[in-house]
Amino acid sequence: MAQATRTVGPGTLVRDANAPTLQATGNVSSDTTGSWVQVDRPCDVQVVMDLGTIASGVTGFDVEVQGADDASGTNTVSYGRFDTVGASDDDTTRVLHASVYKPYMRAVMDHSGSGNVGVTIKVRQPHDRKTDSTTA
Repeated sequence: MAQATRTVGPGTLVRDANAPTLQATGNVSSDTTGSWVQVDRPCDVQVVMDLGTIASGVTGFDVEVQGADDASGTNTVSYGRFDTVGASDDDTTRVLHASVYKPYMRAVMDHSGSGNVGVTIKVRQPHDRKTDSTTA
């Protein structure tokens, strides 16, 4: 008999399971203002944007990361923007380092041109994605 569990399944990295998600994996085809997500990370963070397939008609895709005091957007601040994404940026990853001091965050996406941008945006600890180049 199978057992129910509320933990992440096999093959899911802990860093992905615990990372607050500002934009779930999916296609964005127009200007999109994400929902406020409670991150509770008053510290330095990395906001990681993983890009998938980008349609050739996309002429620009700008993403701004914002913070606020509550889920209604009180006292909204900008933590910064990623470099503009174009159609030739398929399957790349961009990282925005930010000093977060508000408990809520969201991503505001400005889409230009036509077609989809495959994108996922997560908030991770600043030490994430560092590699150890030690050899045996």
